[in-house]
Amino acid sequence: MPHIRMRGLPEDVVASLSRTLLVQLAELCRIDAQGFTLDWVPSTSYRDGKVDLSTTQVEVLWFPKDPDTHDKVEQAIRETITSVYPELQHLAVMFRALDPSCYYRDGKHF
Repeated sequence: MPHIRMRGLPEDVVASLSRTLLVQLAELCRIDAQGFTLDWVPSTSYRDGKVDLSTTQVEVLWFPKDPDTHDKVEQAIRETITSVYPELQHLAVMFRALDPSCYYRDGKHF
């Protein structure tokens, strides 16, 4: 926990991001980097009947955080993706707050 899902990037770019981004985010959130999950979600977007590769989407699923943490994490994600994927045109980062009472790991409640 947290879980990060990335769409609209090549798989090798997401693999590369996993080397540095998770450590950086862990420092910002003051948690262990091993607690993060980074998923590459293969997807294809369309606009006007044609494949649209212009937008990358990043979903961050985690327990509620303050707006300042959102801002710092979004900036770190944006800067890191831009540095390894200069072809980036548009980036949407979405934060989804999970309710700790509805989250279990290995049968244990958070």
